Amino acid sequence: MKANPDRHDQHLPEHQRIADLVDDMEDRLAAEREAKGVAGNASERKQAEQVEPDDQAPE
Repeated sequence: MKANPDRHDQHLPEHQRIADLVDDMEDRLAAEREAKGVAGNASERKQAEQVEPDDQAPE
């Protein structure tokens, strides 16, 4: 999710401005890692087959 740059100019609570900045940084980092082909990036983790452990508690 790319934050709207105009939102940073509005009078938002500090916690919301910080949350928006962190979201932007996470998005940029994920895109950079994917562009560099870093193993284990977010898109690879989404595509990986989920493995269920053998020692799960009964339901």
